[in-house]
Amino acid sequence: MNFTMLAQAQLETIATFPESRPGNITVSTDGRIFVTMSALSASKYMVKEILPNGEAIPFGDKEWIVKPENGSLKGINSTIGIQADANGILWVLDMGNVKQNQVPKLVGFDLVTGNVTKVFPIPNTVLSTKPFLQDFVIDVKNNTAVIADMTDALNPPVAPAFVVINLETGYIRRVLEGNASFLPADEPVKIHGRLVSNKRNDGTTIQPRYPLNPISIDDENNYIYYGAMGNTKIYRIPSAVLADESKQDIDLNKYIEFYSNKPKSDGFKVGANGKVYVTDVENSAIVESTPAGMKTIAQSKKDLSWPDGVAIHRNYLYIVANQLHNLPLLNEGKDASKPPYLVLKMKLQD
Repeated sequence: MNFTMLAQAQLETIATFPESRPGNITVSTDGRIFVTMSALSASKYMVKEILPNGEAIPFGDKEWIVKPENGSLKGINSTIGIQADANGILWVLDMGNVKQNQVPKLVGFDLVTGNVTKVFPIPNTVLSTKPFLQDFVIDVKNNTAVIADMTDALNPPVAPAFVVINLETGYIRRVLEGNASFLPADEPVKIHGRLVSNKRNDGTTIQPRYPLNPISIDDENNYIYYGAMGNTKIYRIPSAVLADESKQDIDLNKYIEFYSNKPKSDGFKVGANGKVYVTDVENSAIVESTPAGMKTIAQSKKDLSWPDGVAIHRNYLYIVANQLHNLPLLNEGKDASKPPYLVLKMKLQD
């Protein structure tokens, strides 16, 4: 792969988190900023709003943004994915908790009141035995949510798939499981030369190969873009085709097309003019990817330490940098975290 280095964009820190790690980020149409809080952190509240002064406060019905109690559906076990749609709903994806028999679910909060207005429990019939519901998009045009189920890369083999929710009827289906476009390359992720490595209970280590992870939809809701975290290709599929419940995997596969190259990445976001803004986790950078090639537009080992989720609003890219690779889970049992964890923004060039 060939990278072009552009003049580096200026990164502006808009919020710092001294203890708990933020996960993904979204910005509403009126510019409000929301983040999920990593389940691997100590935050009581799973969803927060970042105010203009940088303060992060809980958002939503307090009973719904804490861990569930006594088997209740009400609450969020753990979450990464979050999206504010054009209809005034903040969607949060609860990954569930298999050990406590808590099903995953997609929860919709009213952006004005914070009240929960939509809940879509995701049944085991559309999940693998090792689900990892990483991220999702909301397709407003076709009234559909599409979830990237990475499955558990720490316990291979993986079986990544799309989980598609009809937001009108509640019908949920699993499609394209194990599709070649979802799969990682057979090579580890390295952060500045250091392997991302998990130490197991028996003392052995594994370097995960991460499948389907980043997913985004264009502003017109025409195409859904996606890729494997541990691979270097972006693919896309027409959103209307994926929403068509009559289509089987053999039909859907015909519509998948390669779009552009990318680095190994966590999140990415489709912007204007077909540009995809990609987090380059191995090199602490942000890359602009198009069919014509890739350009590194920001890089900072200090500020972009594991750039994770991204969002776009009014020609600014918003970025969470949360040092996931320094967690004991991904660093052979050793905690190398160096807080604070950051939320940043940078101006995008036309």
